Amino acid sequence: MNIDPDNLHRIEHQMAIFVRRAEAARIAYFTNTGLDRSTYLLLRRLFDHGPLGIKALADTFQLDISTASRQTASLEAKGYVERTVDPKDARVSLLQVTSAGSEMLLKVRQLRQTFFTDVLKDWTEEESTQFGELLERFNRTVEDHLNISKCM
Repeated sequence: MNIDPDNLHRIEHQMAIFVRRAEAARIAYFTNTGLDRSTYLLLRRLFDHGPLGIKALADTFQLDISTASRQTASLEAKGYVERTVDPKDARVSLLQVTSAGSEMLLKVRQLRQTFFTDVLKDWTEEESTQFGELLERFNRTVEDHLNISKCM
């Protein structure tokens, strides 16, 4: 598919602005939560799909194992996750969310949802639904592109 150069310029420019504003919002609203962007995503993944091993987390977020280990060690040190033995293979450790981790995740998720509710308050239900669907599609497309690029 060929993309109109003016539209491509608009998308590139708006994505650059979005990234800057997302970082500004993170600093303004979420720095005092104790969870940075990376650890929030790891904790959320464990909450939704855990318990999981380090390799599964690293693969999900396209991290090397040492980075995933370092980030999960931070969550473990804060008491938000704990290690358990994999029932299928006693040599493997799995990470699962603790009650403190669940509590923190739900608190941060509520802060984030409040922020987005306020930002999108003037949007119609149809607009916010369409935006969510397109954003989800965009994220999947980027992920697929990155996975293909890794194989080349």
